[in-house]
Amino acid sequence: MDLFTLKIIGIISMFIDHYHYIIGGPEILNIIGRVSFPIFSFVLVEGYKHTRDFRKYLLRIGISGVLFQIPIWILKYTETLNIFFTLFLGLLSMYIYDKYNSYVSKIMIIPIGIAAVLLKVDYGIYGILLIMCFYLGYDNKYMRIVFPLLLNIWVYFDSRIFDIAKIQIYSILGLVPIFFYNGEKGKNAKYFFYIFYPLHFILLEAVKYIIKNSK
Repeated sequence: MDLFTLKIIGIISMFIDHYHYIIGGPEILNIIGRVSFPIFSFVLVEGYKHTRDFRKYLLRIGISGVLFQIPIWILKYTETLNIFFTLFLGLLSMYIYDKYNSYVSKIMIIPIGIAAVLLKVDYGIYGILLIMCFYLGYDNKYMRIVFPLLLNIWVYFDSRIFDIAKIQIYSILGLVPIFFYNGEKGKNAKYFFYIFYPLHFILLEAVKYIIKNSK
């Protein structure tokens, strides 16, 4: 399974999840939607590992987060900052981990986790830790699955630290396509997700409007 296919699975899962959130439907849609974030987290790590210009990559993610937050606030979906802010902080975490060799220096990642909580980014500190799990296990096909799996089990049984619904445990289903990732890029669709993300909200709002006015 190549990177392009992984992205498509993540996008479809996200669309189904947001359909459930905006329009409604059975809980199975929400369960399917849990698959998306692990895939996007892994894709972010893959992008970080292969980017030729980290600053440009970070800037692109950051600007996207700011721009895409505007319609989310206008439509009053949620008070949390969108997933691009989570990815932005995840990128910073990986960079700091690489930049500084001593364990003391790596503690600088902790303020990023705190920022994720204070800024109320999507998935909070869990999101940052999941990205780091994929990053730390990146070079081993099995560890890139084991680390996120252990994190999700921890989250499921410890609600004191993580403000994440227990249904998030179903995100481990996203580890299956990640395990079968073959390291190939596949089709080139670099900016497809950046375009699809805001457009799918418009599409869902249109569907919601049609359903509402057809009754």
